Amino acid sequence: MTTLKQVLIILCLAFPLAACDSNDGKAEQLGKKLDEAGNEVRDKIDDAADEIKDKVEDVCEEATDKNC
Repeated sequence: MTTLKQVLIILCLAFPLAACDSNDGKAEQLGKKLDEAGNEVRDKIDDAADEIKDKVEDVCEEATDKNC
């Protein structure tokens, strides 16, 4: 397949996406809010897990006098 044909096929496939309306409906807005809330929860869980890990390492080092 020639390069020109490949470019034309890609443009034909990409055109419908480019023509899409960017007005977000209520469902799209709700989805974005849910994504943001999920990311915040994940970040808080990661922070809590890091704190627990640090505390466990501290207790281990105190108990064994070694790096854990």
